[in-house]
Amino acid sequence: MATFLKVLGWLLIAIAAVGMVAYLLFSPLVVIDPLVNTLPAGILIALGAQLLTQGKNISESNEKRSMFYLDSCVKAYEEARSLLSDGNNDRATWIAAGRALIHAKELATSVTEDTHLRVLELHRLKYRSFFHGSLADKTAAFFFGAEDHSIPTDQAAASSTAREQRGGRTVTSTLNELSDKSLRAVWEAAQWPLDYTDPLDRGFSEDEQAKLAALFPGLHEFLEHKQRCQSASGRLFPKSNDNAL
Repeated sequence: MATFLKVLGWLLIAIAAVGMVAYLLFSPLVVIDPLVNTLPAGILIALGAQLLTQGKNISESNEKRSMFYLDSCVKAYEEARSLLSDGNNDRATWIAAGRALIHAKELATSVTEDTHLRVLELHRLKYRSFFHGSLADKTAAFFFGAEDHSIPTDQAAASSTAREQRGGRTVTSTLNELSDKSLRAVWEAAQWPLDYTDPLDRGFSEDEQAKLAALFPGLHEFLEHKQRCQSASGRLFPKSNDNAL
C-alpha cells in the first residue's frame, strides 16, 4: 500500500508538470489566468503530495511495527535459551521454553522489512546451534527426567512416575518425563529451513589464492594442499590418481 500511494503521488505530480509544460509550449499566445489555468495542475500536485505523505507515514509505521516484532521475537528466543542454558531436564522448565519458542515462531511471521528479516536470520543462526546442542547426544534417561542420565532406559521410564516426597507429603504418582510437545518445539527451532540459501556461496578464486602466499602463507599452503590431495579414512590420496600417499 505504501509503495502504491507513493507511485500514484509521483504520477499525479508528473501529470500536472507535463500538463503545465505542454500548455506553455503549445499556447504561447494565450493569456494565462493563474486561477483558471493553473488550478487543475495545482490540485493534482496537492493531491500527489498528500499521497506521498500518506505513503511515507505508512512506510514508517510498517517499519516500526516490523521492528517491534523483531525485538519481541528475539526476546522470546533468548527466554527459551536462558531456560535451557544450564542443561537441565526439568519438565516444567522445558514446557516454558517450548512455549517461548512457539511465541517466537508466531512473532517472526510479522517481521516484514527485508533488513529486519536478515537480522532475524542472523539471530536464528545462533539460536539454531544452541537448541541443536540441547537435544544432541542426550540419553533417553535424560528425556525421562532422570537425575542420572546414564541409567538404563527402563529404569528411567519407571522412575519418571515414582513416588516422591514434596513438602513433607508423599506424592504417589509423578510425571517427570519431558513433554513431547516441548521437545518438538525445541527440535523445530534447531532445524534449517528447506528454502535456506547459504550466504557462503563462493571460495577463493585463483587470483585471490595467489595473493595469499606473502601475507597468509599457512592459508595458502592449506588451500594448495587441498587442491593436490584428498583426505579420507585417515589417509591421503592424490587427486590426480588413486594411489595413497
